[in-house]
Amino acid sequence: MDTKILLLEDDTMLNEGIAYALRKKGYLVYCAKNIKEASEYLNQPVNLMILDINLPDGDGRAFLKDVRQNDLVPALFLTARDTEADMLKGFDSGCDDYVTKPFSMAVLLRRIEALLKRSENTDSRFYHCGELVYDFDGKQLKKQGQEVKLTATEIRLLEAFLTHRNQVLTREQLLDMVWDTYENYVDEKTLNVNVGRLRGKIEEDSREQGYIRTVFGIGYKWSDRT
Repeated sequence: MDTKILLLEDDTMLNEGIAYALRKKGYLVYCAKNIKEASEYLNQPVNLMILDINLPDGDGRAFLKDVRQNDLVPALFLTARDTEADMLKGFDSGCDDYVTKPFSMAVLLRRIEALLKRSENTDSRFYHCGELVYDFDGKQLKKQGQEVKLTATEIRLLEAFLTHRNQVLTREQLLDMVWDTYENYVDEKTLNVNVGRLRGKIEEDSREQGYIRTVFGIGYKWSDRT
């Protein structure tokens, strides 16, 4: 899947130059020169935003604050405002990095790569794969748009899998992860039963190796599917 970047920069030459460098790296770039244009691109998900602060129709910091009410997409400010006070205001508005003009394109690209990698390794508020959507904050799982009722143990299991997806988890590791706040230990037999119940709720056929895959003699692994 293409990594999508929203670039909001009113300087035409700089906008085109950054977009060219990003596309050479294989990124899909949406270019905007004002807040109105940038807002139209937010109808579809992006993986990163690069924002100028001084824009023809507003302030990039205010734009980011509005976006952050509904989304936690990483954001990098690219601006001529280089004082410490300006940087602090930028971080206060929710940016993840701050690059001042003039800048090295190589350094900018390296910072973008670092932000994207950090974002991939950080638990996001939502997990979305195939027909499944899980809201970490609301503890709610939906399958094909319909809510799937989960027990507290199943929620802990699901979150353990999603935060370590595509990794093999031993039964011992999973047992540690589902130890609840009342220190009621879940034994291995109960763990296996709950894994089976969770499978039955999310898989079309719980007998098949789908999202939750058995690694015989070791444990289980959550496998993303597209």
